[in-house]
Amino acid sequence: MDDKICLNVGGTVFTAKMSTLRKYPSTLLGSISFESDCFVNEDKSFYFDRNPELFNTILDYYRNGCIHLPKHLCGWLWEAELKFWKIPLTEISECCHKTMSSFKKRQDISNVLRAVFATQNQSECTPTSNIGKNCHRLWLFLDEPSSSIWARVFSFVYLSIVLISASLPCLITHPGIRIQHTGTDAFLKKAEFINLTFWMNTDNPKEMNLATSEQPNWLHRTNLAVNFFFSMETVFRFLTCPVKKRFLKEWLNILDMYLFVIMWIRYGVIENYDKDLITNIRLAYFLCFCEVVSVLRLLRFFRLAKQYSSLRILFITIKDSVKELLLLLITFLVFGWMFANLIYYTEIREPDSFPNMLVGFWWSVVTMTTVGYGDVYPVGPLGKVVGVLCSLCGLLVLAMPIAIIAGNFDNLCRQNEEREAYANVQMSKKQKTSKTACNISSIIPANK
Repeated sequence: MDDKICLNVGGTVFTAKMSTLRKYPSTLLGSISFESDCFVNEDKSFYFDRNPELFNTILDYYRNGCIHLPKHLCGWLWEAELKFWKIPLTEISECCHKTMSSFKKRQDISNVLRAVFATQNQSECTPTSNIGKNCHRLWLFLDEPSSSIWARVFSFVYLSIVLISASLPCLITHPGIRIQHTGTDAFLKKAEFINLTFWMNTDNPKEMNLATSEQPNWLHRTNLAVNFFFSMETVFRFLTCPVKKRFLKEWLNILDMYLFVIMWIRYGVIENYDKDLITNIRLAYFLCFCEVVSVLRLLRFFRLAKQYSSLRILFITIKDSVKELLLLLITFLVFGWMFANLIYYTEIREPDSFPNMLVGFWWSVVTMTTVGYGDVYPVGPLGKVVGVLCSLCGLLVLAMPIAIIAGNFDNLCRQNEEREAYANVQMSKKQKTSKTACNISSIIPANK
């Protein structure tokens, strides 16, 4: 009996043995028969509407027992082809598996970038009523800098005010800007006269400067105006947001609401309990806590991510590199404690260096990060050897995970550039199509 059969793939005829195809009965070619729908009785062949250029690779699977993929073709094409012929991806050879794995990785990155940079569906967030439309316009004005020219102007103003708000805490503590309302000696004499108990250290010039001076009125009013601006901006963005749940899930919005509460609590403490700060240390600590938390207002600079795609990619890189960052942290702590132990016991005969192992851990952290303050350092020869090993180990520990993170960032940047280039091509295509449609619609009435 003749074992040869004819396979017509996209108009190209291939000849194969049925016994060769029967080696893998779970595949499409391994399960065909003369009763199959693909069998053409006229020319006694099996017809498949597929790309004939790829079919030689499919046939080689039945001859050799594994799939070897040409590298010049797209991974998506091979995935679709193998799915049609019912050949599992596990049959791809190890040397060619990179083609599919790199395709899968690029596909995952593309899905992430598409989800991050996708704009909201206008039909979902644009209401039909006039009030709803105005709210939506205000939302785009406040939250989408690319929506209009005025939105870009507002974004620039917003970031300028963020910069001003970041500089205000620095100006408040500067001795040249604060107004001296009493001298240190006069303050101490007055406190002694009225039997005032205060918590400040008289030998600390920073504490005494805050006790004997106050911020000028223009600085106080500027701070109040900045707080009012951010408060109104947060309230209006929440009220005009089309999806409140999505608004509450974004970490920048959560930060805005948190700062909204902290800023007004801080303002209330300064306004109502300013005189009690020098006597109540708990109130002073609470005000210091509010001031420290207010530094988080600098994170509002990350709203630039809506204008600069590279900043968004930085966030994605950090999110995707959590494992590498965790590895870096654990490895750094392990080696830090190890060298803290070594330096303590190698310097145990030295009376003036490393009084305890915690000081040794501080030294190992400073040395491994190549900062080297020089406040503590080994004195003995063995300690210096440990110091050399600690610095070299720090270079290796920091270099390896950071290289992986930098590679992830570079990969995301490259793929985002490809995505933007493709989006620009599609945009120009839509513009040409709409322009052609307008020209046709303008010609038709003229012919009538």
